Amino acid sequence: MRSVGGILGMLLMLWCAAPQAGAQVVVARATTDSTNFLVGDAIRVHVLLLHPKGMTFQPLVADTLGTFFVIERQPFRPQNDTQTATEYVVAKYDSGEAFLPPLVFLYSVPGDTVSRRVETNPVRLTVHTVPVDTSKEIRDLKPPLSIPISLAEVLLILGIVFLVALLAYVGYRFWKKRKSRVAGEVSVVPPRAAHVIALDELGRLKEKRLWQQGLIKQFYSEATEIFRRYIENRYRQEALEQTTDEIVSGLLRLKMPGDLVGRAEETLRRADLVKFAKQVPGIPEHEQTLKFVYDFVDRTKIVEPASGSNAPAGVKTHVGA
Repeated sequence: MRSVGGILGMLLMLWCAAPQAGAQVVVARATTDSTNFLVGDAIRVHVLLLHPKGMTFQPLVADTLGTFFVIERQPFRPQNDTQTATEYVVAKYDSGEAFLPPLVFLYSVPGDTVSRRVETNPVRLTVHTVPVDTSKEIRDLKPPLSIPISLAEVLLILGIVFLVALLAYVGYRFWKKRKSRVAGEVSVVPPRAAHVIALDELGRLKEKRLWQQGLIKQFYSEATEIFRRYIENRYRQEALEQTTDEIVSGLLRLKMPGDLVGRAEETLRRADLVKFAKQVPGIPEHEQTLKFVYDFVDRTKIVEPASGSNAPAGVKTHVGA
């Protein structure tokens, strides 16, 4: 049961904020069903947001909260015009007392494009280990069970064996037939162009809507991996294994346009801060990151010459470097 003190604390916060009648006051409160759990228990964190009408919220909750791991997220549920609820399930895998850090949310005021932050209160929890009685002998909870095999199961196994043998025979005949063909008759499917692969991956990344769900680190990891893989496929530069400085140096050696190199460095360094320093950029930076990768691929892609052009047969043209 959520503590009465937690609810009273929330009401006190709202009362203190009452003199600011004209301000847009938003209060976030986190509670748990208990303060004592076992190691690995699913700890359900209830979040209640009290706010004026018309507010919209976006979570900024990473995969970990201090020493707690986030294992489930629930969408926002409006309770009424001025209350919105959501829930998170976390777990801790070592014992002792710990504070669940504040959960951070962005919110937008109607008629204002500026995003603001609100944080919940930290929650003090105690995680216990499972007590073990060392005076008793170690034994199974239940004895092993023997499962009899029915006639239907025997027939099913025989059917699977027959089907595998039949497929193996058909495969062998097909292989023998292909082997008898002359080498000139074998057709090879050409590999896909680097920009086609990158654009397909960018489209799938955009459909995932990762940063809109608060998965900021995963969004930047996937976006920069698509960018690095495109450089490898396009320029044969091992970008997936290189640091940001090495990639930038490689682009300079390729005589890439200065604005592309500058934007590439800015995007990669922002992603490094998100992945290794747990920095959380704003919404415009998320959109700029995805737009840059699209622009880079579009300006540097290799394109086939149009039919009827003056380019010699078998020659490809490219845009950018």
